[in-house]
Order: sequence, then structure tokens, then C-alpha cells
Amino acid sequence: MTTQAAARQARSAAPRPFGLVDELNCYFDAPAEPNNVHLELWLPGHLDPARLRAAVAAALAAEPLAAGRRARGGWWRGGFTWEFPPAADEDPVATAAWRDEAELEESRERFMAAAPPLDRSPPFRLLLAQGQERDSLILNAHHAAFDGRSCLRLLRLIAEHYDGTGLVPPAPGQRWETRLPRTAGTAWPGGRAVRGVRYKGRIAPRNADGQRTRTAPGYGFFLLGWPGVPAVAGGTVNDLLVAALIEAIGDWNAAAGRRPGRVLISMPVDARGPGGGDELGNLSRLCTVTADPSAADLLAAVAAQTGPAKRQPGPPVGPALTAVARMPLPTAVKRRAVRLAVRTVGRVQCDTSLLSNLGNVTEPPRFGSLTPDRMWFSTTAHMPRGLSAGVVTVGGRLSVCFRYRHALFDFSAARDFAALFVAALERNP
Repeated sequence: MTTQAAARQARSAAPRPFGLVDELNCYFDAPAEPNNVHLELWLPGHLDPARLRAAVAAALAAEPLAAGRRARGGWWRGGFTWEFPPAADEDPVATAAWRDEAELEESRERFMAAAPPLDRSPPFRLLLAQGQERDSLILNAHHAAFDGRSCLRLLRLIAEHYDGTGLVPPAPGQRWETRLPRTAGTAWPGGRAVRGVRYKGRIAPRNADGQRTRTAPGYGFFLLGWPGVPAVAGGTVNDLLVAALIEAIGDWNAAAGRRPGRVLISMPVDARGPGGGDELGNLSRLCTVTADPSAADLLAAVAAQTGPAKRQPGPPVGPALTAVARMPLPTAVKRRAVRLAVRTVGRVQCDTSLLSNLGNVTEPPRFGSLTPDRMWFSTTAHMPRGLSAGVVTVGGRLSVCFRYRHALFDFSAARDFAALFVAALERNP
């Protein structure tokens, strides 16, 4: 370790107060709506669990920020503090076996059903889900400690420490093919529509009986793989994705009998400064893109907003939540205030959905000789949004993960919504 690296490690290991975004992401976390980030690698072969655990331990020793935990304190404390213990409190690596895509889906959903506890180090967990021909390495990270880029950096650190001699490649001739779980079919195959509008711009809920299940906790995941990267003229790939999401929401609500209205999409923007690409933490800010799904040139309307939003600095969160987090009150009281605001004011002011794009990952985490053929990424989808789209490109192929609240969709509804998204992408080259 160089002198500069040792000095950096010593500085980062010192306790430090939670930032505004860190604190708010603690308040957003709830048993029914875990506030976690999901990053998944599909590897064409098998990892050794013991060597993976050793690599995780080495990465935590090299990067103390990845091992942070929330320091203890009473309910009356006015804020939280990160502390960085010399060793992890818990083994963050778990293993599971799966025989088909349905079992992998179940393992993913169970694993992501709760955010890692912040009071125990580290604030992330890893699931090594091993199939017959390939492994899926799934990261579950608390959003108070990591954003999507931090999750990618964390997996790269672990991969750097992985000893490649423990790899077991697939048998000769057994290259796995990308098989998406229950591939999206045609849009909206029937079922009773949910009519009436209470809040403009919301996504119409639908499950098997056509009614909203208000008490169903947790998230489902629908993975949509694209054979390449969509071609686009007059904007960026991200502009095209945002426009397709707006159009899909408009088509979905129209089929459900809802009146047309503007759609608002939250779009995280990396707030790291120059040279801070490897910095860990939750270092993104949210901006909003809004458009009418029936606009004559929807892509142009989106592109006119995304460019300035990325270039112009802004606050990480809105003024209302900032004011609540900075109130001189105990954290327990502020958490209640934030949760109440989400359930009440959030129904009127919250954006319709969220799209987060990690972009083209030219250097994916490489574990020895294994490079992921697919990567999947998603972030939270609290109600009243209920749906988020996470996007990442690796190896020249785009992957979209729709994360949805069970209170909004069941799997068939998510499949049908994804089909509308695909149709929108194909209509807007």
C-alpha cells in the first residue's frame, strides 16, 4: 500500500455524520418497501464460494467505506453517524442453488425482500446463486450507503481480489444462452380495467383479478434483455429509454380507462465531481423529465430536458424533504414525518416513475476468466410510484430490469407493461 493510499484509508475510517441523502434513505426504508439497490451479474461458469468470501473480506479491508455501519444511539438523537469497524460484523455472502429460471426468480425476490441492516457491517449482502451451467451473483445494497455506480465499483473491487484459480468453467460445448424469465408477450391480454383517476399521472394498478392489492409488501422483478443497443437519431439512448417509458405509461393508462395526462419521470444524475468516479456512497441527485405521452415528437421533448438537467447542478432532493431532514428533531420523529409525507403529499407531488441508467459498462467486473454476459440493475420503487426501470449495457447488449411493487403489479401485469415498453422503443428509432 502506498503512503497516499494509507493516508486515504486512515481518513475514510474516521467516523463521519450522515449526509442529507444518507439520512433520508434511512427514513424511506420500511419492511413493505425495502430501500435497496440491486446489481446482478450473469457469469458463464461457476465461482468458488470460499474464494468469493475471501475476496469480499479483502475488498472490505482495502476500502473501509464499503464496511460502514450506523453508530448506535438513542431515539432522541438528531442525526446518524457512520463508523467503520476494522472487520465486518457479519458474513455478507450467502449461496443458493437453482435449477430453472423460476427458481432463480424466487431466490432473487426473497434475497431482495429486505434491505441489509445498517447497524451491522457491511451495508450490503451478496447472493451467489449457482445454476447447472452458470452463476448469478446478486448484490443487495442499502441505498443509504450505495447508489448504482457505487455498487458497480464495489463488485469491481471484489472481482479484483478474487483468485481466478478457483473458477470452474462450463463443460465443453455448454455455452448458456440468454433465457429471460417468462419472456414478455403481447400487451394487456384482457382482464377488468381499473377505472377512475384520483391522482393525475399515476400508473394504473393491475393484478390477477384486476384490482389493486393495497397491503401486498415487497417487490417483483421483470428482466428484459435487448439483443444490442437501440439505434437513436436526435437524442441519446437514455433519451430514447425515458421517452419509451413515458409512452408505455400513457398506453397502459389509456388501456385502463384513465384520462390522459402528463407523465413525470425521475432520472438520477451522477453528482460526483471530476475524478470522483470511484467514490463510494449515495452520490446522485434526482431531476425530473416531464412530457405528454401523445406529444408529436416525444423524443425531442425529452432530449430538450435531459441535456440541461445533466449539465446544471442542483440540490440532491426537493426542498420539502430537505426541510424535514434538517429539522432540529429526533430522528424517530423525522422518520415519521417523512413516511407521512410520502403517504400523503407524495401522492400528489411524487413523479410517476423512475428510470436509472448506468450506461455502457465497458469494464464489467471480471472474476478470473469469467466476464458477465449480462448485467441487471434496479433501484427502489416506493409507492405511489410503484415501478422503476433500471438500465445497464454490457458487451454491446442493453438490459432493462423493471422493479415493481406487488401492490401495483403482479408478474403478468409487469410482463404486459414490458411489452408496451418494447413496442414504444421500436416505434421511436
